[in-house]
Amino acid sequence: MQNTLPKMPGTGEARARVEVKSVSKSFSTKEGTTQALRMIDLVARDQEFTCIVGPSGCGKSTLFNIIAGLLEPTSGRVLVDGVPVEAGIAGRMGYMQQKDLLIPWRTIVQNVTVGLEIQRRPIAEARETALSYLKLFGLEKYRDSYPASLSGGMRQRVALMRTLAMGQDIILMDEPFQSLDYPTRIALEADLLEMVRELKRTVLFITHDIEEAVSIADKVYVLSKGPGTVRDLRTIRLNMKRESPIDARKNPDFHMHYAAIWNQLEVVTDLKKEHAK
Repeated sequence: MQNTLPKMPGTGEARARVEVKSVSKSFSTKEGTTQALRMIDLVARDQEFTCIVGPSGCGKSTLFNIIAGLLEPTSGRVLVDGVPVEAGIAGRMGYMQQKDLLIPWRTIVQNVTVGLEIQRRPIAEARETALSYLKLFGLEKYRDSYPASLSGGMRQRVALMRTLAMGQDIILMDEPFQSLDYPTRIALEADLLEMVRELKRTVLFITHDIEEAVSIADKVYVLSKGPGTVRDLRTIRLNMKRESPIDARKNPDFHMHYAAIWNQLEVVTDLKKEHAK
């Protein structure tokens, strides 16, 4: 399995896959105009695992919807492989949300094939692809079960398989493990890292959990509270030579990165002000 990011010839960095350039977003409300994002700049490079963290209301999900082409920015632009998202390139990106969104009346294997069916893949090919992922994730024996019979962690594994099976090499993930208990979350983090490295995927991952971000990311963007702006960018890569996110949490540098990101979140400043009163 690859332990280093691919480099552009003659440079020290991998090629840019997703580029967010000076993106701002405002919404009109009854009370007036509300700005959700202000001049966001970020880059996700080939086969990088990039995390975005920030307090509630900082516009993380709004930013993802803009990257996915579901929202238009008020200003700025998003490029995927150098092509503007509005040119139709967004269909090349997979998008996994907080809820698993499994279809209750379809079996597990049929849920994994949903995206492939939308892509109009032959039924036999789609089923074969789905079964190969079920085998990789150890869920082959549940292929004819229905979502209601699975635990929350198993359902999220199915949602992850459905996303990966579609074949997009850029994956957007919006707090996909938020509702899971800690042991299940750690297990899914490990599954995710193994799969994206094996399949050479580029990942943009939203989380409010600093511990999660530090243990899985190659780099972390820290957003301020709304309107969201980039407060910090930290290169981490504790996960380059490990088998599990638990190993990263044991790394001597883990707490240094955790503390640096925590201190960048404005909620810390607010708490200090409140304590000083």
